[in-house]
Amino acid sequence: MKKIITAILTIFLTANFSFALETKVEKYEIDFPTAYELMFNNNNSIKAILEEINAKKYKKNAAIGEFMPKVGMNATFVHFDKDIQVGGGSIPIMSTTVPIPNLVIQEKNVTTFGFTALWNVFTGGKILALNSAARAELAGSNLKYKSLSGNLTTRLVERYYGLALAQDVAEVRKMVKDSTEEHLNDAKLLEKEGMIPKSERLHAEVAYKQAKKDYDAAIKDISIVEEGVKNLIKDDNVDLTGITIQPLSHLFVYEGKIAGLNEWKKSALENNPEFKQTEVQKKLAQANYRAHVANYMPTVSIFAYDVAAQSHLASQLPRFGVGAGVNFMLFDGFSRYNNLKAADALRKEVKYATFAAKNDVESLVVKNYNELLKYREEYESTDKTIESAQESLRCAMLAFKEGYGTSLAVTDAQTMLAAIKIQRLNALYKYDLKLAEMLANIGESDKILEYIKNSKEEKL
Repeated sequence: MKKIITAILTIFLTANFSFALETKVEKYEIDFPTAYELMFNNNNSIKAILEEINAKKYKKNAAIGEFMPKVGMNATFVHFDKDIQVGGGSIPIMSTTVPIPNLVIQEKNVTTFGFTALWNVFTGGKILALNSAARAELAGSNLKYKSLSGNLTTRLVERYYGLALAQDVAEVRKMVKDSTEEHLNDAKLLEKEGMIPKSERLHAEVAYKQAKKDYDAAIKDISIVEEGVKNLIKDDNVDLTGITIQPLSHLFVYEGKIAGLNEWKKSALENNPEFKQTEVQKKLAQANYRAHVANYMPTVSIFAYDVAAQSHLASQLPRFGVGAGVNFMLFDGFSRYNNLKAADALRKEVKYATFAAKNDVESLVVKNYNELLKYREEYESTDKTIESAQESLRCAMLAFKEGYGTSLAVTDAQTMLAAIKIQRLNALYKYDLKLAEMLANIGESDKILEYIKNSKEEKL
């Protein structure tokens, strides 16, 4: 079902892009869930890891096949330098010697066709170790997929909401530009009427030029971030040149209760894909060790053969046979011993690496959790500050128009209000990004859609 939905989304987006190019429509509106689906449908890294998972599944099935007997067919042709014969010579009978004729028991050219079966019934644990390693490798590939999914989701949050942030910042810069332009016009009128000196008008002009410069820079920032979003969601066959991405989803703050730090730590140690990889490495190291231990064990096999068809094969030779064999290496120059020691050292290496990874994961969760709370507090603290800054700007502009205030007071109030709004947007953006990173830490990056659904959006 998910594949069908994703395919429909891809076709829909491609069709809309094509329509946009034909009709010269410059904007394409897209919400975060749609961008999320498109990224997972079009990303080549995701496609590559899915094929890796398929390969590891087949490898695991191949390892299971090692428990089964091997049945094959064969055809042979043998040419001897001469026929195999018995007889010849002579024997004395009475007073005469009777010659013994030569008897051909096998012609020199022989052709056979038949079937063989071989079953290794005991390998000392080699096959068990092979299967254990194959299962661990498949688990490792699944964890790589989860890790990649988390990284891509975090990257999409960074770029998509980074684009939303850039557009919001540009909107703030535009409001400042428009406000300073209005202030400049007021200053020109007041100067003309002799109510303010030339220096006040000049200060207003400088403020307007700076506001326009900041606005132009904000517009350029949008183009830079937008290109990153396009690269994440587009299909290789879709050309987005000339298309502007318009995010429909805004920066958000989760309205539900965030779990405590200890719960995040527990979830990370249970599900963090990078940390879980250490368990995979532990299983692989153990399987490798067991395989080297098995080298000290004999290999016991049973076999059978059946000659189904033949040409010139002596009738005295059997057409069917069964047997058993034991193979055991007595001396190999201490190769087995040293390989076993190396495998044991690898097990210890993985054990210590697991301890280090555990500490790293816990430290990362603590860092991200505290930063998440910090950015939320910073965001919430701007509520009253914005209200105060807006009132200060209103009073400064009113006083200037009445001839009691200064241009400096107005521009300072405008700058302060813009800075607080941008600070609020930046805090919210960092909050969203940290939330995505936290979900990736616990291997549940897909839950970002659920968090967004139950969040309040920030709209200018």
